[in-house]
Amino acid sequence: MKTLKDITADKGTIRSQILEDADGDITYIKDVASHGCIGGACRNLIYYNDTKKFYQDHADEIDELLQEYEDAAGESILKTANTNGNLQNFLAWFAYEYEAQKIMREIDPDNY
Repeated sequence: MKTLKDITADKGTIRSQILEDADGDITYIKDVASHGCIGGACRNLIYYNDTKKFYQDHADEIDELLQEYEDAAGESILKTANTNGNLQNFLAWFAYEYEAQKIMREIDPDNY
């Protein structure tokens, strides 16, 4: 089993942003993986201008995560998504949460 210190990421990726935001606090990543970004839980993704910039900075990687999710789930998350009229915000949160879940599966595969 890995620990948070064993997790690495390429600079500039969503994964690296999560690890930076967590600042060594696995509870932060667990909370994001379990409960998502709603209510200001995801540092630096609280305001629409933050999520818009995040989306723009990571659009290609977000597209890859959407495809990965679709391949695993058998359908696009966008078919049933409630975007509340802000697709970029939804996709920023989706990608951040999905990547946090992947990190937690590496650390604690029996529970994620």
